[in-house]
Amino acid sequence: MSLANLYLLIYKRYILSADLSQLRQQLWRAYATLATTLRRLQRSQSMVQGSFYLLRRKCGKPNCRCAAGQLHASYVLTRSEAGKDRLYPVPKEQRAEVRKWAAEYRRYQRARAVLAKRHLHLLSLVDQIAEQRLLTWPPTKEVSHD
Repeated sequence: MSLANLYLLIYKRYILSADLSQLRQQLWRAYATLATTLRRLQRSQSMVQGSFYLLRRKCGKPNCRCAAGQLHASYVLTRSEAGKDRLYPVPKEQRAEVRKWAAEYRRYQRARAVLAKRHLHLLSLVDQIAEQRLLTWPPTKEVSHD
């Protein structure tokens, strides 16, 4: 074994072991934070895809009150389907329920985004740990300068 390879082995084994320990601690802390996010994703409340809101618009009739500024109001659920935005009118008796379902879907989307971000962080930590554990083999031969 060459002197350079011996120094590299000593460096990886003793100097980087502290870094490796810190990375392992970070990995387990990151893993523990996933529990909260996973609980959010496992909720059993119903949800509906889309956004619920009050839509105000003109009907286009020249003598209507909306032409003077008093716009027609209706509650709608909107979502994208096959690349097109679709509006669905929500009946008065279902507004509270649809509002709750749409809010639950937003919570789900946020929790899913957090899970994806944390998953990438976990993979990054795992890759850093693997990088520190890697050895170069076969050892490089020393070039003699005779």
